[in-house]
Amino acid sequence: MTRKEQREEHKHKMDEIHAVAQAIVVTGKCPDCGRALKRNLSIAGWWQCEQYGSEQFRADPSKPSCDFQCFTE
Repeated sequence: MTRKEQREEHKHKMDEIHAVAQAIVVTGKCPDCGRALKRNLSIAGWWQCEQYGSEQFRADPSKPSCDFQCFTE
């Protein structure tokens, strides 16, 4: 496979991953736990479950953490 073909294949794969992530974000709900999604503004297109991370960053610290995150860009 040539370098150009590898780049094209990689771009196609990333486009598919981003399309799936965009479909999830449109729902506004985490696919793992059902809580809301929030955008992390430190990186373009980064979305996380509102229960992602340590307690001080979660929407509800009394509830368990969720590891869901995705990139739409």
